Amino acid sequence: MTQETRFPLQLDNVFFTSLQFRRVPELPDPLQLNILTQVRVYGEQFPDRLQIDLKIETPDDQPLMLSVELVGLFSAVEGQPKPDPSILSDFVNEKALYMLWPYMVQIVRQITSQMGTNPVNIMTPYIFDFKPLEQVSEPIEEEEEEEDSG
Repeated sequence: MTQETRFPLQLDNVFFTSLQFRRVPELPDPLQLNILTQVRVYGEQFPDRLQIDLKIETPDDQPLMLSVELVGLFSAVEGQPKPDPSILSDFVNEKALYMLWPYMVQIVRQITSQMGTNPVNIMTPYIFDFKPLEQVSEPIEEEEEEEDSG
């Protein structure tokens, strides 16, 4: 008898799609960076498959500029009931992003250490707050302004 899990999805593959790093000649010590995070979820094949794109980047005015994008591919666990679409946001926030974040941390640490600086450690967010955007079923029509004739 198999025990059901709350999130019957497993991480199959992770790959980086973009790595960009640039630094000024003299970096301050200690280096403090502002990191922006973007998450995109492709759930067209959910519950069988799920793709999550994770991107971190610094604003342009930082002494160390970085932009890193990765893709995580998840699939349903065999022998488990198919996950309900209602768990998607919870899965992304409570499990998937915590599974993908260490890949970001390691690549940033490795590349920055090879750039002649102390390795940059990107802290794991205390909480992720991914919320799916509402899907619009019909195109938004622009209202035409009536001209006064008078």
